[in-house]
Amino acid sequence: MQRKKGTLSNAAKGLRARTARNVRMPDFVSIVDQCKDAVVNIEVAHERARNRQIRSPFGLPFDMFIEQEPRAMNIGTGFIFDDRGYILTNEHVIHGASRVHVKMRNQERKLIAHVVGTNYEHDLAVLKIDLPKTIRVLRLGKSKDVQVGEWVMAVGNPLGLDHSVTVGIISAKERPMQIGDRSYPHLLQTDAAINRGNSGGPLISLRGEVIGINTAVSQSSQGIGFAIAIDVVRNALPEMMGKKYRQSV
Repeated sequence: MQRKKGTLSNAAKGLRARTARNVRMPDFVSIVDQCKDAVVNIEVAHERARNRQIRSPFGLPFDMFIEQEPRAMNIGTGFIFDDRGYILTNEHVIHGASRVHVKMRNQERKLIAHVVGTNYEHDLAVLKIDLPKTIRVLRLGKSKDVQVGEWVMAVGNPLGLDHSVTVGIISAKERPMQIGDRSYPHLLQTDAAINRGNSGGPLISLRGEVIGINTAVSQSSQGIGFAIAIDVVRNALPEMMGKKYRQSV
């Protein structure tokens, strides 16, 4: 008897069932559990002081005094890559900051962060905090080994929603981009959702290693985000950190 068109044989159905059982999604839960404490929220305050002269009713000026303009806030993400309390983020996140604070996961108290070094052209910065406890740090991988199509995970503080996790794949490598006077020579392109506040956060491989620093998203389309390749970061670290640089990172 001839099978109806479009139906599957029992053997084909069995093969499909076995294939479905063997294809498993990556274990993102375990990766999040490994990295969550090392990802931090960054809050930046910008204050500008200006001189103002007040005159008396008699026409004689009082002394000049400094008046603080309203404070502007900026948010971003960073991650601890060295157990001495060193944090990587984007330079544009902390650019021109009067104060930089770091908030760790499940911690209400904000920590004061000091800027150790920056690389303006490639949009990189290293911060330092006094760690309140010993935590697991994120390992830096090698972006030259990254393959187009492999799974990646972005963790950050998009729109102030702390420790949000998004997943996607590497869409392309070696995307050069020039934004103003900043140069991004080896960007990784990903479709993992990256929004304002994700800047400076880690792009993590299934090996649990940081392969990029999330830094830009196309405002005119969806599913196109970019991360600075971690090999660029590795090359910039010795200059940014000076004698504090540790070869083992």
